[in-house]
Amino acid sequence: MPDTLLASGQAVYWIGAVMLIMARVGFIIYFMPGVGEQAVPVRVRAMIILVFAISLAASGVVELPVLSGLGEFFRYLALEATIGLFFGLLLRLAIWMLSITGTIIAQVIGLAQMLGIALETEAQTITANALAMAGAALLLSMDYHVTVFARVVTLYGDIPAGALGLIDPMFFVMRGFEAFGIAIMLAWPFVAVNLLYNICLGFINKALPSLMVAFVGAPFMIGAGIMLLAFSITTMLLVWGDRVPSIIGWL
Repeated sequence: MPDTLLASGQAVYWIGAVMLIMARVGFIIYFMPGVGEQAVPVRVRAMIILVFAISLAASGVVELPVLSGLGEFFRYLALEATIGLFFGLLLRLAIWMLSITGTIIAQVIGLAQMLGIALETEAQTITANALAMAGAALLLSMDYHVTVFARVVTLYGDIPAGALGLIDPMFFVMRGFEAFGIAIMLAWPFVAVNLLYNICLGFINKALPSLMVAFVGAPFMIGAGIMLLAFSITTMLLVWGDRVPSIIGWL
């Protein structure tokens, strides 16, 4: 009988440990670019989260507190989920940057009405889809997912379980502002070309009022925008890749 109680107590401890680790790791993997995309089946993502959580719990590298009751366990579960959400959203900012850039580019070159597949909750423009998929592929080719998994392990030393007070909410706000600024910067050449196009269109329309310049200029703007995107996408991704570590902030 004592052996049975001891075994059941150990089972409860390990199940609780896995659940606490999954609360943090789950949000991080769910928002991770590439691994956490909606194109990846839910079962695959759930299996990755479960296997990673079990591995951390069994390795003993994560020090979990001894909880006195079920209420304290659920409190720690909520704290760990909040911590995981914070770090997961920071990871997702890397892809949101490219999505914002692609949306702006589509708007200024006249492709805003052409929607691609729904990589996230809803369909985006084709330029936003192209940049987001290219960015995720670039990160995975740089073993970014391995770096994230390794950093999650060491993160428990910097922010122990339940230590939500060590997280500064303004850090996420500042990273969000910086990410938006970088997204605007990447799309700025297209905005400048569109501004020049509209200025020229205004002068032509003033000189030749009877000419339907919009019908002539719209195809030119779309073609020029696509050519500019084809020539500049490599440089855009290189600049974006250099800024990703500063945006994420915890890798």
